[in-house]
Amino acid sequence: MVKHKMKLLINLMLIFIFGAQEICFAEDYYSQHAVGWHWYDDPSEQEEIKQPNSRPDQNDPNVIVDNVRKKVTTALNKAIAEPTIENVEQYITLQEQLNDRAEKVSNLWEQALLKNPQLNYSLSHPTNNVALQVYHEEESQKKENAIRLFANNTGLFFFYRSTCPYCRRFAPILKSFSEHNGITVIPITLDGISLPEFPNSKIDTGQAAQFHVTMTPSLFAVNPYTQKAFPVAYGLTSETELRDNIYRIMTKYGDKS
Repeated sequence: MVKHKMKLLINLMLIFIFGAQEICFAEDYYSQHAVGWHWYDDPSEQEEIKQPNSRPDQNDPNVIVDNVRKKVTTALNKAIAEPTIENVEQYITLQEQLNDRAEKVSNLWEQALLKNPQLNYSLSHPTNNVALQVYHEEESQKKENAIRLFANNTGLFFFYRSTCPYCRRFAPILKSFSEHNGITVIPITLDGISLPEFPNSKIDTGQAAQFHVTMTPSLFAVNPYTQKAFPVAYGLTSETELRDNIYRIMTKYGDKS
């Protein structure tokens, strides 16, 4: 294990010394932030616009449900506009019929879940306290396993400035996290002054530009064997967030990371 860690450290240092030109930044949710809410594509202007049927199909479930809703809404509006006992009774009758349909669907829903447990979302995402505890324990173990695998082949490049208050606050968090999980860290100071937690920091000689560092602190995962880099965190980040971010990277890329 010690020999393997030394080899990993040497390979990371080679990337630091000779540059990151060969590093390939994998696309992940960090690099996709510009997409924002534009998750749809505008339909082509050449697409033929379908004309609605002049006569709706009375057996169409959409038509049936729409008609039921219209009847209930009309009855309610009539009871409000003309509040008579007859109008209120008519609304109550239609509303009760709608409630009966909803209750029947609910009962059939439960039967369907018993018959097809794979459709039950709560089995994979439990809501009761006992199942939630088991779920969280399992998720925690998955993250620990992923980070252990991550630490075997991947290191972290930590870019910071000694004058940055967020960097000074983040440094002990990163040091504790990396030591606890056995992750190799290459700290890189952008102003030539080391932080107490990383007294042997390397001085930036162009690596920040190669990694497109625009803010501090910035943390990148670097795999010297696959020549791939992944943004892990920007700004002041907690250990929990670091663990979650690394887990997402490992879940998406696995052995490819």
